[in-house]
Amino acid sequence: MAPVPLLAIVGIVVFLAIVIPLIPSLILDMVGHILQARPDDVEGWVYYGSLLEKRGNNEAAAAAYRAAIKLLPNHSDAWERLGNVLTKLGDFAGADEAFWCANY
Repeated sequence: MAPVPLLAIVGIVVFLAIVIPLIPSLILDMVGHILQARPDDVEGWVYYGSLLEKRGNNEAAAAAYRAAIKLLPNHSDAWERLGNVLTKLGDFAGADEAFWCANY
């Protein structure tokens, strides 16, 4: 087996260094497009909210969690995640309400 030229290895490393940081954005975009086609997917909204939250887009994450709650009002995980995001946004009254709803 012939050795892999150093230039090929460097090229692969550079390619991966460019592509890997783009993967979270691509996943976020893909989930967003899927939800446009499947707006009644409760778990999809929760997952989308968690992706947005990880990217620091807390307002959009709150909207995604609210979309899930609108579809399934007793979704305790969505309520809890909404409470966490509202806490980050400084809406402590809203967070208290969300945490209360998560437990009832």
